[in-house]
Amino acid sequence: MEIDISGRHFQVAEALKDTITEKIEKLDKYRLKLESVHVILSVEKFRHIAEVTLLGKQLRFTAKEESVDMYAAFDKCFGNIQLQLRRKHDKVKDHKVRGKIVEKD
Repeated sequence: MEIDISGRHFQVAEALKDTITEKIEKLDKYRLKLESVHVILSVEKFRHIAEVTLLGKQLRFTAKEESVDMYAAFDKCFGNIQLQLRRKHDKVKDHKVRGKIVEKD
């Protein structure tokens, strides 16, 4: 999975990049064949805005949140993405065949 982190109007610190990368890598547990993740962090006066876009095989999830702290904004955004992935994962899991029913005579 390719992770791209960019910042608008500020330089993204290495500690923030490491935190984001660590959390994004946890999304592999949903097994939805994610191809790329694009994280855009921006600062507008006192507003810190985080936007996450996930792209995968026939998938596209986006979330955007704002807060007074960049870590808090990303955490909210990550929670929304995780919720979307969990819903999609449950739908895919429910539609799969669980096994054949064998009737005995």
